[in-house]
Amino acid sequence: MTMNYRQQMDKIAVHLTTITQLYHECAKLHGMTYNTMMVLGALRHCQTCTQKQIVEQWGLPKQSVNTIIKKLHTEQKVEFLHGRNNKEKLVQFTDKGKAFADSVLQPILAMEERVLQRIGEQECRQLENTTAKFAIFFGEEFNAYQKDKLSSTPHVVK
Repeated sequence: MTMNYRQQMDKIAVHLTTITQLYHECAKLHGMTYNTMMVLGALRHCQTCTQKQIVEQWGLPKQSVNTIIKKLHTEQKVEFLHGRNNKEKLVQFTDKGKAFADSVLQPILAMEERVLQRIGEQECRQLENTTAKFAIFFGEEFNAYQKDKLSSTPHVVK
């Protein structure tokens, strides 16, 4: 029997949406937005990074990340360090910020670990490999689509 790829993608999209909604609910339980929780997770993951890296690696809106970082800085939960040049600012948790992030993220990280244990080692690796392949292949398809779209779009001259 031939796989119906459209139906399969629709099912995958529903599952991904369900997972994302659960993360939104986790954030809400902690009195924050999904984006704030993701910024905390990004800083926990990279420890010291730029806002641009958070935006690019975590797919969050630039303005949201900037607003969240400013708020965390005002609350003395993050600090800025000088980067490679005068313009680049690195962001990292203060001790207060790390304690706050841990209080929010540790229960969620523990849930994720329990879920992965229930899935099992082999299927976890398979899930990681499959999602990585999907990201790579979809990126290639998108780049080709974007290139085609840009080359076929008439340019307006002002």
